[in-house]
Amino acid sequence: MAILVVCACKAVYSEKKRVCPKCGKAKKDRGTRYQVVIREGGRGTRKHTRFANTMAEAKQVELQIRTQLDRNINPKAVRKGITLGEIFQRYITLAKDPTADEHKKTWPKDEQRWRDYLAPAFANRRADAISRADVSTFLKALEGKLSRVGKPLAPATRRHVLHLMQRLYNWAYDEKIYRGFNPSKKVTVKVKNAIGRALTPEQAKHLLATLQGYGGDTKPLVERMCALGLLFALLTGRRLGEICSLRRDKVDMEFEEAEFFDEKNDCFLTVPLGREALDLINQANEIGLKDAEIVFHREKGASIYSAMQYRWRKLRDSVGLAGFRIHDFRHTFATWVKRKVGLLASMGLTGHTTVTNAKIYEHTEDDVLRRGIAAVAERAGLRNGEKDDKPTS
Repeated sequence: MAILVVCACKAVYSEKKRVCPKCGKAKKDRGTRYQVVIREGGRGTRKHTRFANTMAEAKQVELQIRTQLDRNINPKAVRKGITLGEIFQRYITLAKDPTADEHKKTWPKDEQRWRDYLAPAFANRRADAISRADVSTFLKALEGKLSRVGKPLAPATRRHVLHLMQRLYNWAYDEKIYRGFNPSKKVTVKVKNAIGRALTPEQAKHLLATLQGYGGDTKPLVERMCALGLLFALLTGRRLGEICSLRRDKVDMEFEEAEFFDEKNDCFLTVPLGREALDLINQANEIGLKDAEIVFHREKGASIYSAMQYRWRKLRDSVGLAGFRIHDFRHTFATWVKRKVGLLASMGLTGHTTVTNAKIYEHTEDDVLRRGIAAVAERAGLRNGEKDDKPTS
C-alpha cells in the first residue's frame, strides 16, 4: 500500500485500476485526488498518510516519507512541528552510544538536568513555538527553585541548563529535523565565581602544623584521611573531586606521577607528583583498607568528599582562615607554581586549557608588587639600591 486513488465519489481504490469500481469514472476525471499511505513496518504498524493532487506530486510525497523513515525521523512530528522532548530523546540516545559522534561520558548529567529542569517546562512544547521570552522567563523562575539538597540553584547550574537547551537546538538543526528559530541562541546566564585566595607562606606553615596534629595516630581513620587529603590538595593543586576519586592503580610510584580525571574538560590528566605528595599516598595506603580502590577513603572504602568539606569548615576558623575554601588550595598552588616556572608551564600542572582561566588562579602578593615598584625607582636612579621601608616576606 503506497499510492491510492481518491475518486470524486469518495471511493478509494488502487492506482492499478483504470476506473473507479464504484462509479466507473476514469482516474483522470476531474475531482480525482491521490492518497499516499506508508506503513513503518508490516501490518498493524504505524502508518503515515498524505494527499496529493497529481500522480507526480504523490510520488514526490512518497519518496519524502520513505526518506524520513530511513533516517529515523517521524514524518508526523516534522509535519506538525517536532517537540523539544522528541529532540532530546533522540539526542540522548546517541549521547549514550559510545560509537556515536554525539557520545558524552557526562550524559547522565544531561539526562538529570533535562528531567529536573527542562522537561517540566518544555518537553511537550513544539520547538518552533518556544520564544526567547519563554526561555528568559524559565531561567528567571529557576532562580527561585531549590536544588535536590534544598539550596537555591547556583548560577552555574542555570547556565548548564541553558547550554543543554542550546545544544539541543543546534544538534536538531545539524540533523535537519528542525529548521526554525533558536530562541536560546543569544540568551546568557552570568556567573560570578567566588574570588579565590592564596595562602601566604606563614599561613601555610601554621596550617601544616595544625593538620599534622589533626591527623594523629589516635584519631579515627576518616579524620586522618581528611588531613592527608587536605595536605595533598595544597601540594598538588588538584580539585576536591579529583583527590577523592584518585584510584590506587592510577598512581605510578616508579615514574612519580598520577592520573586524575578532569571532569571540567572530560579527560584524564597525568601530572608529576613531588616526593612529599607521594609520601602522603604511601601513608594513606598504610593506614587504609588493603582492598580499597581509591587512595583517600573512609572506614568502608567510601569517598571522603563530604567528610573533607565538613571537617574543613570546622577547622579553618581555628587556624585563622575563615571563609577559605578547599578550592583555594588550588589557587595557592597555581600562584606559587606560576611564580617559579611561569604561567604557560604552570598550566601543564593545573590542567587549564586557556591562559584566561589560568590567570584567574594567579594571585600576586603585596611584597612582590612592592619589589616591582622599587625596581622602577632604582632603575630611574632615585633610590640608589636603598630598601623599601615596609617589611616584605
